[in-house]
Amino acid sequence: MIARSPPIRRDRSPLIPHQELHLAYVGVMWPELDWLDDADDSALEELTGAEDADELCRRLLESPWGWGSSTRHGEAVELLHAMQGTGTLPDAVVALLVRTCRRWDRVTAKLIAAVEAAEMLSDSDLDELAESFLGEEVVIEYPFLWVCPQGLEMDCSDESARAVTADEHTVAQARRRPEPPLRRWAAGRALHNDPRRLDELSAGAEVLPPRHRGAMLHGLLDAADGLQPADRRRLAQRGLRNGQARVRRGALDMLCELDGPEPARRRARSDPDRTVRAWSERAPLASYDAGPGQR
Repeated sequence: MIARSPPIRRDRSPLIPHQELHLAYVGVMWPELDWLDDADDSALEELTGAEDADELCRRLLESPWGWGSSTRHGEAVELLHAMQGTGTLPDAVVALLVRTCRRWDRVTAKLIAAVEAAEMLSDSDLDELAESFLGEEVVIEYPFLWVCPQGLEMDCSDESARAVTADEHTVAQARRRPEPPLRRWAAGRALHNDPRRLDELSAGAEVLPPRHRGAMLHGLLDAADGLQPADRRRLAQRGLRNGQARVRRGALDMLCELDGPEPARRRARSDPDRTVRAWSERAPLASYDAGPGQR
C-alpha cells in the first residue's frame, strides 16, 4: 500500500522536488457573510483532527465539498501552520489542497495574502503554487488505495458490463479549478519574477473564462512596474478592453501614469460602467511623471 509518498501530477507544471506529486485555479470573491458560516463546525474539527499533513491531504482529496463554508480565512492559515512539516508531502502540496478547498472559497484573496505574509512557504514553493494556478485547472493524480485503502470492487449482474476492480495499480484523479483571486495573485507573481513572460501570460489568460481572464489580467497590471513603457502601454490598452470594470480601472491608473491624467479621464468618461466613469473624478493629479520617450 502506497501511503507515505503518493504520486500526484499537475498538468503543465514542474515537478515538486523529491516527490512525484504534481499540482495545474480559484472563484468569485464573495462578501463576508458570517451568518452563512456553520454554527456547529464539525467539519473544521475533522480537518484539524488529522494526524498529520498526509492525513489532511487524504481527507481533502476524498471530499473537496464536504467541509462546510466559512469566511474565517485565519482557520486555514492556522491549519497550515499546525500541519507544517508533519508529513511526507511537500508543504506546497498541502497548501495547494487547503487553498483550493471549497470551504474558504469566499475569502480566497485574504487567504492567499495571509499565507504569503506568514512566510510559511519558501519562495520556490510560492513560485510552484503560482505556476499551478495559471493553468486551466489543477489535475492531481494519486494511487486510489492511498485514499481508499480498503479497495473497491464493483460487479454487475449485467453480463455485458465488465467488473471494475481497484488495486495498487489504480490511479485516481482530483480536479481543482483555482478561484479568480488566486489567478490574480499567480499572474502578478509570475510577471514580477520574469517581466519577459508578459506575452506568454497574456496569451494564457485569453483561453480562460471571462472572470478568470480578467483576474489574470488584473494581476499583470498589479505587477507591471518592471515592464518597459511600450509593454506597459500595450498592457493598459488590453486592460481597457476587458469586460470587468475593476480591470479597466486598474488600466486607467496605468494610463494615467504613462500619459497623464487628462487622457485617462477622457477615456473614463466614455466608459459604460458608472464606477469607471467615477474614476475620472478621483484621477490622481500627481501620478504622472513623464520621462524621456514615455509620452
